[in-house]
Amino acid sequence: MPITMQGNWTVRVKSKAADWAQRFIISGSDNADGTYEGDVSTAPVSVIGAQWSITVQHRQGSGKNADWVTSADRLGAPSQAGSDVIFDILSNDSGGDSDYNDLVLTCSTPLTASEYVVYGKARSYAGLCRFNPCFPRFIVIDTYEQLVDLIRYNPVLEALKELYPERIKHLVARPRFKRPIPEPDPQPFRPMMIPLDGMPDDQLQVLRELRRGGDVSPEVSAPAFGTSIKPQVSAPAFGTSIKPQVSAPAFTSSIAPYVRDLAKIKDLFRPLCVVKNQPGLLLRFIEYDRTESELSGGAYTGTGDRHFLGYAVTDELGNYIFHFSHTLEDIAEEFDDIETGGVSLATQLRPDLIVQVIGGGSVLFETALFANIPNFKRINLCIPESRLNPGPTACQGGRAIQSIGNIWTIPGLGNTLDAAGRITATNAAGPKITRGAWVGRLDFFACFTDHPNVAYYTLRFRKPGGAWQPVQEYYEHPRIADIGSSPDYTGTKVGPFTTQPLKIDGGPAQTHPYYLNIESSAEWVITHRTRKIRLSSWIYEDTLYPADTPDHVARTVEFRIEGYTLAGDKVTGADDTIRLFIDHRPVVGELASIAMGGVAPGECGLFELPSPNATLTARFRVHQPGGFVAVYNLEVWRGSATPVAVSDVVAPAQPLSLAYNEPTHGDTFYGTYDAVGPDIDGYVVAELQADAGAWLPAGKNFCSFAFEVYATRRSTDGYSLSGAQRMDIELVGISYTAP
Repeated sequence: MPITMQGNWTVRVKSKAADWAQRFIISGSDNADGTYEGDVSTAPVSVIGAQWSITVQHRQGSGKNADWVTSADRLGAPSQAGSDVIFDILSNDSGGDSDYNDLVLTCSTPLTASEYVVYGKARSYAGLCRFNPCFPRFIVIDTYEQLVDLIRYNPVLEALKELYPERIKHLVARPRFKRPIPEPDPQPFRPMMIPLDGMPDDQLQVLRELRRGGDVSPEVSAPAFGTSIKPQVSAPAFGTSIKPQVSAPAFTSSIAPYVRDLAKIKDLFRPLCVVKNQPGLLLRFIEYDRTESELSGGAYTGTGDRHFLGYAVTDELGNYIFHFSHTLEDIAEEFDDIETGGVSLATQLRPDLIVQVIGGGSVLFETALFANIPNFKRINLCIPESRLNPGPTACQGGRAIQSIGNIWTIPGLGNTLDAAGRITATNAAGPKITRGAWVGRLDFFACFTDHPNVAYYTLRFRKPGGAWQPVQEYYEHPRIADIGSSPDYTGTKVGPFTTQPLKIDGGPAQTHPYYLNIESSAEWVITHRTRKIRLSSWIYEDTLYPADTPDHVARTVEFRIEGYTLAGDKVTGADDTIRLFIDHRPVVGELASIAMGGVAPGECGLFELPSPNATLTARFRVHQPGGFVAVYNLEVWRGSATPVAVSDVVAPAQPLSLAYNEPTHGDTFYGTYDAVGPDIDGYVVAELQADAGAWLPAGKNFCSFAFEVYATRRSTDGYSLSGAQRMDIELVGISYTAP
């Protein structure tokens, strides 16, 4: 796999320990693109360029006509030797050993006051991880799920109330009234940071050295990956020395009463995580300018200005190296980012970094802030595995189509598709669902493991038994040589192309849209390389099943993938077909009326109860025309969002919460049509009384009430399940005056 590089480096051959011929290729640079012999006699190559790459190759055999094949590469441990940072690129050819010494390149660059090198290992974590395990002095909350879990612990909740009041207020108390329409997709979750003391480790190191009367000097070498290093903390030569300000930031003081308990919680829940290296991740590095609130001591928000620095790709063990420049102009801008009551000026003039994981043209994950980094810094990345959406990490032979998102579609893994394409998924690798529909953007993973000569593939769709139509959606994937070609680069086109005629269905060669088969090409980022397309599933539903399609018709779409050689010939056996039931029709619901004694007052209704627990009649409906209701609920709330437990008191009792159950409902659950006594339009009636014996609390003769209907659709995109939505709400007043 090519190694991504940034800035100016000198590349030389350190050693060669292989019988086969070796070479390295530089591409994307400003001055040194070309192919160089992998021999110690090759002159060092000085490379200039914002973003470029090195690819090591070997001849697979001893003959001059043998093919050149890309070698496997790993990054060696970087170190600081004198004024230079150096590291090795270790390569392994396809011979019988795996010692990664067939060709070793050494890369070096001067480490001046304006040059920065960060490096480390990217790993994912999963399991019982209540917070990010890579920040020892912080509780870092990476995901919304972690946030919901942690606020159950009062010290965390109180600290978050101080640091992030706006971001948690909807979790602290249920909103009195919710929007009666589906909520928009949430914004990407930005990490929340709770400090466990006043100062990060590197700032404490400055203070310790000054207290001892010693010099604050940079660490001169870095140990191997997997061990920690002391940061470089020497101050720029501005002519005067500046003593650090060691007062804790204001936000740390505000949570001081909780710090001891927070530390106990962190010790109690030491992450019991499953951690694994993440090769082939595309990392985007961002310089962050703190907001006025953050500079005055407020908590990290992630809303400050951002400046793109460049990209790096992790090697096969998850290691990365990233080099960038911080110019005098950049340093001058840092004067605007001096934190009130913060550490030394020299420290605060360093850049602040954020790292993003990019996939599918979007940000999969964003780290918390790495503040005031020194010139040579190890930054290990811990990424929630749930945010990577990796799809299958290895290909299984026997069939091409492997999964839709994280839901395996190959036999024997606990997931099944019925004849219409409804998905039942029980495997722990993805969301669990029974007889569900497919919705949204679908990541279509497939492999041609059994057919390595597949160079191109086609994708087609149809109704069962209908005529095939070509899939023509644009698809891209990061190509290592193109990374950094522009600040907004998200990928290089994989298809569709029409240049090479293909022999479709065994007929004569014809023009037909196709895609490049990149699954085994080291030129492309390895993550998601087996993803063949991102299907906008609504396109195919709307094309095959227009608005006048009867509700009862199953919206089954067949997709077919076929592999072709470079010459355009169909590869025998390199094909597969899958059926998916795609249904974007929403769950609809209505709370038609709340009545008493047959009278429904409607808008601004006021009920004068004849007795404390007089019966109120609710007439409501929930329906999904494809039978994909997961669950619906009728809920009652009083005053400031106090839940009121109610029941239907007239037999046969109407269920106020009803969920899909396969043994009971079979393939379909339409909603209230499958409840007790629906009318021809699917409306049901519930005769309601409060379980407490009275609608109003003791001592109150009036209160406002909200009657609400919620429902959830039984559908998935392969990564997550559809969420609950409120269908309707009826607001009434209830009063009772005792005789």
